Amino acid sequence: MGRESTVLLKNENNALPLDMDNDRERNVNLFGTGAYDSAFMMKGVGSGSSTISPNKQVTLIDALEENGFSYNANLAEVYESFNFSRGSKKENAYALSEPDIEDVRARLDYAKQISDVAIVVFSRNGGENIGEIPKSVGDTGRTYLEYTPDEQALLDMVKVNFVKVIVLLNTANTMHAGFLRDEGVDAALYIGLTGQSAAAAVAEILSGKVNPSGRVTDTYVYSPDYDPAYQNVCNAEQYTGNGHLQYSEDIYIGYKWYETADAEGFFDGVENEYGKGYDAVVQYPFGYGLSYTQFSWSLKSISIPDGANLAADSQIKIEVDVTNTGKAAGKDVVQLYATPPYEKGGLEKAQVNLVDFAKTDIIQPNGTATVELSCLAYDLASYDTSLSVNGAYGGYVLESGEYFLGIMKNAHDCFEIGNITYRVENDIYFDLGKVQNRFTGGQAYMGVPIDGSNVGVTQQYLSRADFAATFPEETAPAPTDRTKIDETAKKFNDACDTDEMPAHDQDNGLSFSWLRVEVDGEAEDDAERYEYFRPTADQLNGREALADNQKIVFDQELMRELADYDSPEWERLIAQMSLSEMKSLVEYGGFHTEAVQSVGKPRFADYDGPAGFNANSLTGNWSGQTDKETWTAYPSEATIGCSWNEELMYRMGESMGEQARVTSLSGWYAPGVNLHRSAYTARNYEYYSEDGVLSGKLAANVIGGAKSKGLYCYLKHFAVSEMGPNPLKVNTWLTEQNLRENYLRPFEIAVKEGGSNAIMTAFNRVGCIWAGANYALNVQILREEWGFKGMLITDYCSNPSDIGGMSVRQGIRSGNDLWLNASTQGALSVDDPTDMACAARACKNILYAIVDTWNSSPFDPVIKSAVYGWWIPVLITFDVLIVLGFAFWTVMLLRPERCKKKENDDAQS
Repeated sequence: MGRESTVLLKNENNALPLDMDNDRERNVNLFGTGAYDSAFMMKGVGSGSSTISPNKQVTLIDALEENGFSYNANLAEVYESFNFSRGSKKENAYALSEPDIEDVRARLDYAKQISDVAIVVFSRNGGENIGEIPKSVGDTGRTYLEYTPDEQALLDMVKVNFVKVIVLLNTANTMHAGFLRDEGVDAALYIGLTGQSAAAAVAEILSGKVNPSGRVTDTYVYSPDYDPAYQNVCNAEQYTGNGHLQYSEDIYIGYKWYETADAEGFFDGVENEYGKGYDAVVQYPFGYGLSYTQFSWSLKSISIPDGANLAADSQIKIEVDVTNTGKAAGKDVVQLYATPPYEKGGLEKAQVNLVDFAKTDIIQPNGTATVELSCLAYDLASYDTSLSVNGAYGGYVLESGEYFLGIMKNAHDCFEIGNITYRVENDIYFDLGKVQNRFTGGQAYMGVPIDGSNVGVTQQYLSRADFAATFPEETAPAPTDRTKIDETAKKFNDACDTDEMPAHDQDNGLSFSWLRVEVDGEAEDDAERYEYFRPTADQLNGREALADNQKIVFDQELMRELADYDSPEWERLIAQMSLSEMKSLVEYGGFHTEAVQSVGKPRFADYDGPAGFNANSLTGNWSGQTDKETWTAYPSEATIGCSWNEELMYRMGESMGEQARVTSLSGWYAPGVNLHRSAYTARNYEYYSEDGVLSGKLAANVIGGAKSKGLYCYLKHFAVSEMGPNPLKVNTWLTEQNLRENYLRPFEIAVKEGGSNAIMTAFNRVGCIWAGANYALNVQILREEWGFKGMLITDYCSNPSDIGGMSVRQGIRSGNDLWLNASTQGALSVDDPTDMACAARACKNILYAIVDTWNSSPFDPVIKSAVYGWWIPVLITFDVLIVLGFAFWTVMLLRPERCKKKENDDAQS
């Protein structure tokens, strides 16, 4: 993963790779606390982190030594004796400190004697519930994402004393890295949070064994001053449980803001040490990254020719030949962006929008690879809340005019191919009636638009019609009268109210699984050899060991029949459940789903951790059923997103599925696809990108790979949950256009392209209604518009009876099926027909996700190991061999040719 995801940000005069045949480059000096084990960042804080086995972890120092480097132990003494520890609590998680500069300077002469190379590491933390990224660090006048005065003094000293100065950004969030522009900083790599072993890739890239091919997934800017989201990242009121957060920047998030603002001349008056206009604001555009070689591109074919007219069903396919014109083998990333027509004062539109991307395999010097890019006409459309056609309000539209597709190196720089132009003669509408406003004006769910326009949300939203007048310069004020907000937050959806209890306690002869007992080992006919019984509750829960002649088997015929969500067998199966079983399956879903004896469903374990399974999920008597040594702790999502490699993400999903089988897990609370709304969002490390298309396509592949190995993934957090502190009861305000085009986009792609069948809803409110109790979100958009089939689980819920919080009775009526609640039950009433009718529907959704995953995989769902009896060691041994073989295959496939120093003399800087 690290080989694909590390980004080369700067490489002046081919400073990298280092010459391993030269002792003065093979020996290196490590500066900065982040270079050493006490502060080097391998994972973030909270549930999004992974469990790293001490037996597997590779620190930066480990990686350098294992790849032939030596580091200055004399200099290291200063850092290793320095009392610094970055913790995981609010009080110390964002600690920054360096040894006294004079202590370092005292070792400088010896450092210069043994090496020409200085590697300076800047590390920055991030995580869940430790507060947002600090906007000020002490009395320095700087934010946490700028370098501190101590770090500046260190870098200034190093720059003038070494031939080669290399900076590594070991960060959870993008930094304001203007210091990389300084003369004397020769090269820089973004390495992110490395997980258990991606630090090894850093050493391989420094030595030239690997050619970096990562691309940044966020826009790097010199300062937060021109970021419209920065003002509204965090509001102290959120900590009172009565929070307010407004996405005042509207659709202009990340590169969509910076590229559009540039197109409108918003930065024309900006001038500083870095340049003028856009160049004074943006350091590295979204999608930027360098290589040790050069590439040229040529257009090979296009399915719809330049200048043609588009129709609603148009699909554009573009083939691009990528030729390696340098002297080192490497990979390249081709990016496709769309520029729609914009009329001042009309529908809000960003200047450029990513619609597809492709990464090549390794291309040898003088070799050529072909990549395919594609998009639908729908991918170019904008959401118009004011649209009114034939009685339908709101919808996606391709307005008439010219649309440009740019084959680009990043969001700002076109390649020599240039733009491809298409025309739309008359407005084109998509799925009118089926897709319509759910949160706007008079159509808003529960009567409160999510832009807050009728409940006292007063700050206007950023508009391209006049960026200067609408740019948010202060935190959006909270509504002074919360009466309507609080009343609406406690309302129940009445769409499924009923006076009839669902069918229950029937015996229709259906069962997921059967206890197979071998009665005649010599019989050839299965009917004579085996007898079948419905498993007991203890057997399904793994509390009862099976005899040597017993085994739990799944009813394959039934599972295939149930692959059809509308099969009548579903009604008959759910009718077998008792009301208490329905209640229990819904309410008690903390890191597992309950066993249900009446339908033969075993207890399944579900674990957290988008970067790999997290041991924090271990609960109760389930804790003995895992072997953490078999788990892989991947780099953070923000890091692996920089791979821009869909195939690699699919293989990661496959690997997670294999690990789940070995350690008796069935579900995974991942991947996370909330967006990097701002660099100051504390949980950015858990998510891929500032862009919904990139995030959605990467997640879709992870989900597809995991499903193919029998692991279902709870895509999260649905929706607009970009904060670091868990935003329980925080009212999140935004326009419906922004919600659909940006924040729902990765979920939509993961459902439609990745086959997502499980989703985790968010803590926050969408508008003033908790996401898990938002019928418009969970049913009307997710299920009816997108066609999602499967289960919705809450984020962690400690009070399932809290009306207006994460109430089971509210949520179950609005499409939330399962509560991530490990110990508390009691919210639903078995005497309430609506409670139970909704619970029956939820049980179907939960079971369907399991069935759908089973039908996507050649493997049976995992049952707790005790059920398997005496032969589980054999299974584990076999599965471990599979995982090891898979890992070997992946490494060999990704292993590039060694790049010799002489091959890189003319490489691109």
